[in-house]
Amino acid sequence: MARPAPVPAKKSPTAAAETPPNAAFLFAEGNYSTAQDKLMGRMSATENFLRGFVRHSGVEEFHCCVARQEDLDQFKRRVSEFAGGERPVKGVTPTDLGRIADHATLYRPGPNVGYFAWLRRPHGNRRFSICGVTHTTAEHVVMDGLGESVLAPTQAWDALVCTSTQVRAMVERLMDNFADYLAARSGGKAVRPIRLPLIPLGVDCEVFAATPERKREGAALRKSLGIAEEDVVVLFVGRLTHIEKANPLPMLLALEAAAKRTRRKIHLLQAGWFAGPEMEKTFRNGAARFAPSVAHHWIDARKPEHRYTVWAAGDIFTSLSDNIQETFGLTPIEAQAAGLPVVVSDWDGYRDTVAHGDQGFTVPSFMPPPGTAGDIALRYAAGIDGYGRYCMATSQSIAIDIDAAAEAYRRLIEDAGLRAKMGAAGIANARDRFDWKIVIRAYQDLWRELAEARRSAPESMPAEAGKPLHPLRDDPFTLFAEYPTAFVAGETMAALAPGGARQRLADLKRSALANIMPGVLLPEAELWSLAEKLGKGPRSVADLVDGLPEAKRGIALRSIGWLAKIGLVKLSAPKGG
Repeated sequence: MARPAPVPAKKSPTAAAETPPNAAFLFAEGNYSTAQDKLMGRMSATENFLRGFVRHSGVEEFHCCVARQEDLDQFKRRVSEFAGGERPVKGVTPTDLGRIADHATLYRPGPNVGYFAWLRRPHGNRRFSICGVTHTTAEHVVMDGLGESVLAPTQAWDALVCTSTQVRAMVERLMDNFADYLAARSGGKAVRPIRLPLIPLGVDCEVFAATPERKREGAALRKSLGIAEEDVVVLFVGRLTHIEKANPLPMLLALEAAAKRTRRKIHLLQAGWFAGPEMEKTFRNGAARFAPSVAHHWIDARKPEHRYTVWAAGDIFTSLSDNIQETFGLTPIEAQAAGLPVVVSDWDGYRDTVAHGDQGFTVPSFMPPPGTAGDIALRYAAGIDGYGRYCMATSQSIAIDIDAAAEAYRRLIEDAGLRAKMGAAGIANARDRFDWKIVIRAYQDLWRELAEARRSAPESMPAEAGKPLHPLRDDPFTLFAEYPTAFVAGETMAALAPGGARQRLADLKRSALANIMPGVLLPEAELWSLAEKLGKGPRSVADLVDGLPEAKRGIALRSIGWLAKIGLVKLSAPKGG
């Protein structure tokens, strides 16, 4: 029986007549590129999200938030690449987020919404919405980030998109745990104001379609591996690691059992990459030991010539995920788009994407009950175990029903008609629910809802005059106010030091010792203008900056301190100070 599909954000009845909702993408090239050795699923997801947005959003101009000029240049290149031609692009920096107000949403390709809520606060909590998305949630930095989303000034117009019902339940539990702790600690009331909408990851169904050309490429790959036309290929695609992905042991044991129940020749083609020689040795030795009746093949799916062709070489796709690292799982969707029936574990996001008996088979999974791994959590919290060992410690007690998997494999291996029927159902499922045209529309509907909430919903934690915008990141000259003898302000006297010529200023600015952070000081011409005011005699600092615009006074005071530091100006503490 099919499970209900993930419910996207509600669609506005007037959406078609409105300007398509836009977003500024928080962009760093490494997060949006699959052209790298240590390829992770989230990199594929973010690269393809941007591709899908460029192609299906209907916006005329694209926006990004970048820390470096190189990332802005790369964002422009990626947009042009995906659009098939140059498109207008604008960028802002993380310290100038107020400029994204017209675009309404800051999109972060990860779950830490709270971090950017702090950066938004100086510009006003209503200035724009923040939208994040879950990938893995087992890493401690991600868990801490989810906690910060409760602690930070997040709003009802912010959202963390959860890609599956299972990961949303985990996020709700963790956030509620932290909110309860904060409430008990402070004697107040703590809530999680951000929304947790359910929107899946997407795929470009056309890219995976089994076209005649793709079928020829797949047949050529099979031939190069020595696979006969009548043989059956079971395909796994993904990182080849039992630590942070899927332990291959249940798959191997089930395929070996299936091989003994059928006369068909079975090949297991694992397409991915190994983290290192030891991991490869572990996988190869395990394959020979636990599935000796199966022919084994490995290819590097990072290579462009294999990335899509490999799907056409398979007859059945399988992924018996057993790891808390997984939250959604793109490869079963990609397999369905390619027309392959799937055998997957009944685990995490696979439950939302595969209906047992329709697009393939889901295999029961079993996990120890809640409350039986407090010691594992403590080892992780104490730093005794890192992320990998934390995942290993949990996954080694998560079981997949090997007999059920073996029977699912056998049925599909022996019944080409069933493979074709389930493959066709998979194509329809992928196109109707997971194609980027569908997913991008769901995001834009969500962003439209968030924009409406910004106009009408109550504001949480508005900024208060005289209090820091971020209580743990206060102005350092306020935070360390007890350190100095006196302040560069008020009646502190400033005088031009002997030899304080402009040429000396220029020389000192070229020194790495003197010119440490020029970006937080006045430009050279304005620096000298301050020094020139002292040419007629000493003046109080208050008199020296009198007449400057309010926005420049703080920078001017910092600049006077710097001029004194390099010896061009002499400061004297006020009498009685």
